[in-house]
Amino acid sequence: MKKQLLALSLLTSIFTMAQQADRVFVHDSRNTNDLPSAYSRELRAEFKDRSVIGVPGSGTYSGMLTISPWQDSSGNKNHQLNFNDGGVFFRSGLQTDNYWGTWNKLVMESNEGKVRIGLNDTDTTSPALLRVYSQDNSMIELANAYGKFQIAKSFCNGCYGGNIGDTVLRNNTGSHTIILALPNNNNDGSSYIGIQDGTRGTWVKFLNNGTARIDGKVYAKEVEVKADVWADYVFDKHYKLNTLEEIEKHIAEKGHLPNIPSAAEVEKDGINLAKMDAKLLEKIEELTLYSIEQNKQIKKLQQDNEMLKLHAEELKELKRQIQELISTKK
Repeated sequence: MKKQLLALSLLTSIFTMAQQADRVFVHDSRNTNDLPSAYSRELRAEFKDRSVIGVPGSGTYSGMLTISPWQDSSGNKNHQLNFNDGGVFFRSGLQTDNYWGTWNKLVMESNEGKVRIGLNDTDTTSPALLRVYSQDNSMIELANAYGKFQIAKSFCNGCYGGNIGDTVLRNNTGSHTIILALPNNNNDGSSYIGIQDGTRGTWVKFLNNGTARIDGKVYAKEVEVKADVWADYVFDKHYKLNTLEEIEKHIAEKGHLPNIPSAAEVEKDGINLAKMDAKLLEKIEELTLYSIEQNKQIKKLQQDNEMLKLHAEELKELKRQIQELISTKK
């Protein structure tokens, strides 16, 4: 930004001078790339072969302006602006330097209101108002004293943590947390952060009332759901356990188990995973109680059966003894 302001100040000075003189003489020094020491307390316009001075851009020739505010390096650096078919470029150097600094390009807005950053961009039809281009490594960075946030296009497998062509957002230093924030704090579900594709529109929504909506499948290795109710109340001694006859009647009338939503209710409203798990556990625990009671009855029947067998043996023995008595009397 400072270099751009310097360039604008230089142009303002040139226009001011133009008001005081008929014209500025242009030197034909196309075949030379003079060092910073060649200029002293002057403003010079020159005609240059672009390849000789090594300036980026396009076209064979260019115009160059040099401002040298002082006769030595105590007056800071000399500065040059180059105008060619590829844009406006600038460089600077101290008079004691044996070379100029690297050419840099001024960022300018086109007559369409567009700004392009980067060299050798072949896409001339992009509708973007701001386009940042690089043949390989392309990255935008927002930084402060606490870290760097980067938006990058990966140019190799593993670059920025992505694969070729991936778009990567990352915090590279400091905190690694990235937050997508909604300014709407009304907790009314009227705003959301969404993910969409061209076929289904927005199919993932994170709403401002603490709700997430996903119109699609969820694949996960593990899901943890926080529940505020569980079904161990079934084992409380005061819990009223329906009889099997009552359950049979309810199923015949309603078409579903007691305390379980119907198919129509689920299709309309969906289910709460935590509450539904608790209801299913409730039925499992009820089945456990039925099984325990049934097991008691089976054991009692087995005991009764053993008693019946014992009685049958006793009756058989008694019958035998009676037969013997009858035979003896004869």
